[in-house]
Parts: sequence; structure tokens; C-alpha cells
Amino acid sequence: MSDTWTMPSGFPDLPPGQVQVWRLRTDRDPAAGLAVLSAEERQRADRFRTDLLRARYVAAHAALRLLLGRALEAPADRLRFRQSAWGKPELAEGDLRFNLSHSGPWAVVALARGIEVGVDVETVSHPPPLEVAGIAYSAAERATLAGLSGPALTAAFYAVWTRKEALSKGIGRGFSFDFTGFTVSADPAERVSRPMLPPDLAGADWHLHDLPPIEGAAAALAVPAAGLGVAAWRFEPGLWGL
Repeated sequence: MSDTWTMPSGFPDLPPGQVQVWRLRTDRDPAAGLAVLSAEERQRADRFRTDLLRARYVAAHAALRLLLGRALEAPADRLRFRQSAWGKPELAEGDLRFNLSHSGPWAVVALARGIEVGVDVETVSHPPPLEVAGIAYSAAERATLAGLSGPALTAAFYAVWTRKEALSKGIGRGFSFDFTGFTVSADPAERVSRPMLPPDLAGADWHLHDLPPIEGAAAALAVPAAGLGVAAWRFEPGLWGL
């Protein structure tokens, strides 16, 4: 995977064995995005407390629909979704898999055919919310953080957070997944790593990829096998009408 986000000239091919990851800013006028959302999604958008949060939700979910529509060559507003047994959103038909994460002004979408994917983006704060580590990090992860301070601590904290969240979303177990029961690398320089999984997942071959830099944020991708191609793309304002 490249260290930069590339602007596409059209929708890139998405063959089996390839993962697309798309980055977009969500601070934009929601009018265009509302047109492709379902009635349920529009109702959910209306429940947000502020116009900014509403606009960010609309942009993220409209972009997801537009990307899925392009990959499937289907109208974005006609796509139907369902939830897995664990509550992970998925398309009602076909083998195209996806995952969406948004935080602050950023959203990230991952797409793949026939394999589950998980993605997470988190806006970075200084200092980081270390109380999260107390309830969601393994003993080994907490021990690593205890020996760090300043920027090194912040970088390691968010490396762990985004990698753990991406893995949890890829596996798709939702809040039933014990975050303290598995360990990921806390080294920000280890751009591709393998987690230490709990015994019931010991045979799985999940790999974690740090995504290219995002201003003021950190992001990671989880895929269930080695050797998959990962392409990082920019979803800029005006792309496909959003």
C-alpha cells in the first residue's frame, strides 16, 4: 500500500484479492448526500443534536452508498442493507463486503469482494484519553504505554486503538468482543502487523495495516489474510455528485 491517498480518474477496478480504502472529509453541505440516503437513514440524520454532526453523518453514509453503487454498477439509492447475526451492517445481496468508520471531520470506507474487512479512524487529541486503555487495552498494551510519554505515548495509544477497533469490526462481533482479550502491536512504525488473538480465533490469519497519514487523525485496516492488495483512494468534494 502506498503512503499517500490517490485521487482516482474513475472508479478503480475491484477484483477478488484487492481491498479499496477511501478517505473523505465529512464537513460539507448535506443536501446532495441526502438524496441517496434511505428514509431510515434520513430519519437517523435528523436526530443528531447539531447541524455539523448531521452533515458529517450524511456525508459518510452517502459516500458509502455511492462507492458501493459504483462497485456494483447499481443505483446508490436502491441498495438494501441488513445486519449480520452480530449486528455488522452488510449488503442484502452479493459478495461485496464493506466497513465504514467516521470520527470528527473524517470518514474511511473499506471495500472488498468475498472477504470481511474492518476499518477505523480516530481524531487525535493531546493528551490522549488514557482512560480508554484502562478498560479496552490488554495488559501487554498497557505495559507498553506505561513506558512512554509525550508524542510517543500519543502515537502508540492511537496505533493500538485504531488497530483494535479495525480488527473488532472486521471480525464483526460487536460489543461482545472482549477488547482486553487480544493484543495488537503498539509500535506506530510497524505499518503491517499481526494481532495476538484469543484462543477461539487462534487459527485466523488477520493482518492489520496502518493507513496513509490523515491530518489530525489515525486510521487502520483489518483484513483476514496475508498478501491482499490494498489501495488507498481520496474521495474529494464533487466526486460522483457528493
